[in-house]
Amino acid sequence: MGQTRSITAHFVSGRRYFENSLGNEFDFTQSTGPYEYLLGALSGCFYLTLLSIKHKSRWGEVTIDVNGTKRDALPSTLEKTELVITVKDAEDEEEFLSLARQAAAECSIYNTISQVSEMEWRVIFQ
Repeated sequence: MGQTRSITAHFVSGRRYFENSLGNEFDFTQSTGPYEYLLGALSGCFYLTLLSIKHKSRWGEVTIDVNGTKRDALPSTLEKTELVITVKDAEDEEEFLSLARQAAAECSIYNTISQVSEMEWRVIFQ
């Protein structure tokens, strides 16, 4: 059986937040609502999946910009989701692209969102 992950969400007068099993708190605000957390989770899952794949090359800083467009119709799931991955100082660009393809195939959150959204990713090397 797989690993169980849990959060507890609290919606009280003046505050909306969730906390993880370690007690870390994450607020729902005007600028950090459920979709921001979902897109943040997608970027983290994608990168950690990429790191978990056996590879030889090294790279410097990676920035992942994630854009999600919600449908107008209900339920307003994501219609299109795009990851723009900027990589600095990649030793082997072809290997990184191969790793990114494999990460897209293996990242659980990427694949969960892909059930309702058109998914795209691209890499920019600097």
